[in-house]
Amino acid sequence: MLEALLAWDEHIFRVLNEDWVDSTLDRVMPFVTNGSNYNIPLLVAAIILIVVGHLRGLRFVVLAVISVVIADAIGTYVFKHTFLRPRPCIALEGVRLLVGCTNLPSFPSNHVVNSSALATLVILSRPWCWLPAAALVLLIGFSRIYVGVHYPLDILGGGVLGVVVALALSAIMTLIWPESSGPDEGRRMFSISLGAHSKVR
Repeated sequence: MLEALLAWDEHIFRVLNEDWVDSTLDRVMPFVTNGSNYNIPLLVAAIILIVVGHLRGLRFVVLAVISVVIADAIGTYVFKHTFLRPRPCIALEGVRLLVGCTNLPSFPSNHVVNSSALATLVILSRPWCWLPAAALVLLIGFSRIYVGVHYPLDILGGGVLGVVVALALSAIMTLIWPESSGPDEGRRMFSISLGAHSKVR
């Protein structure tokens, strides 16, 4: 069963990496797969969220940062160091490698772990954004295969891990810091507590 699954995984990898190729994709996918290209847009988005959304925006940014850090750590220190799966660019011959290949284990793809965690939080906060959020995750996942550094199962595993971590931490955050809380809610609760205190006196 496992051998058949891994054989299927390698077959799909070779189809996407070696057969479904295009000169335009050869230029675009290395850009898409480069995580540093997202740093400035994400920083700008975080600032806008905090400025426009105030406490709710800050809550989302805090949750997003915590989710990505924890999901990335689990992907690296739990799964990668447990399965120790070599990357296709190391294990296979004839791979079309369009970016650098590292010795870091292949499963799961942390690019997809992080992007799927962020996408999940975006969808939970703004359900109407599900299509662009999901499309971006799929594009990043496809790019990791296309450039030769991950198998399809790495993408699938990374997606599942990112979603699970984001859902779990979102639930925990709701208990600690409810999304509905804000300046008005805080003043209301403070007024109620003062009123109750005066009645006791």
